[in-house]
Amino acid sequence: MTNIFDYLKWRGDITFESHPLNEVDSLIFVELCYASFDKIVSSDVNDKGRTIEEIYDTHFGDPDKKINFGAIIPTVNEIDHSEEKQFSAICFDLPTGATYVAFRGTDDNLISWKEDLNMALFTPIPSQRVAVEYLNKIGHSRTGRLYLGGHSKGGNLAVYSAFMADKEIQSKIVSVHSFDGPGFRQEFIKKAHANPVMERKITNFLPDSSIVGSIFDTVGRRIYVKSSAKGIYQHDAFNWHLERKNFITVPNLAKSSVQFHNSLEQWVAGLSDAEKKDFIEAFYKLCTVNDSGTLTDIVSNKFKFIGALFKADEQSKKTIWKTVKGALGLKSKKSSKLSAKEEKVLKKVHLIEAPSQKS
Repeated sequence: MTNIFDYLKWRGDITFESHPLNEVDSLIFVELCYASFDKIVSSDVNDKGRTIEEIYDTHFGDPDKKINFGAIIPTVNEIDHSEEKQFSAICFDLPTGATYVAFRGTDDNLISWKEDLNMALFTPIPSQRVAVEYLNKIGHSRTGRLYLGGHSKGGNLAVYSAFMADKEIQSKIVSVHSFDGPGFRQEFIKKAHANPVMERKITNFLPDSSIVGSIFDTVGRRIYVKSSAKGIYQHDAFNWHLERKNFITVPNLAKSSVQFHNSLEQWVAGLSDAEKKDFIEAFYKLCTVNDSGTLTDIVSNKFKFIGALFKADEQSKKTIWKTVKGALGLKSKKSSKLSAKEEKVLKKVHLIEAPSQKS
């Protein structure tokens, strides 16, 4: 099956003047957002910028393989541990006079993942507020049309900023594409429904067995894309299939994704905000106890993470297990839904209680 790399080979020399921006172009822009442009392009919204061709020649690769989409203006990359915020965005000024605003999704930093968890608690989270400020600044500095997009949390930021931007900026927005981005709490969903003009501009592209995009409810229409990957690996949009300038779609989301969405909604609804906050704090504390700063640190040091679970204080263990038990639908301290091996491990770290010994 073909993917965006094949698309670039086929259409890399076609201009936006001859063929308007499409959904695959949009995905390419949001994937480019993950590249590090720090110290390469300016954060000044009035800066002239540099073309992708110039940047590629100078910083990234073989000068004989050139792709020119337009000028990149500007990049932002903020990580603030005190505010629990990770934010990055970049603009692509197109030769048609339009601007594509791309929001980066969750990166490898653990503070980014904690902020994602905070979406279950708060609206807005810090990166959502910054996204609105960024879009307003970009929108006021340009006279042309605006296209917005993002992958993962970046999709959530694109949608949120579109609804919360100044009215003048909203009128410039042509479309907003969220690629497997998580949804929103019901308070925001209700506000979004009150703006049907903007809601019609929103499209959510989800892989056929989406997990991340099935977190909470989305705004706008949904399109399900065929992927060559399985499970959580479908979140990687490089595995999504396309034909010419469109994605290959399926009519419905997989039953497993629907079940995940419904279970998550039911679980979250059963927790108070205080219980959610306690779980997030306890889990984050567990992840960072060995000076782990990224998800890669944890994955590459699994035994350290397990060791941290063994050494965690009793309150953290209790909080984590209570929440996980609720998510799994386990009502008793000992459940037949757990395998003997799972019970043994959980008992050892005191996440479930061993049977009391009779004297």
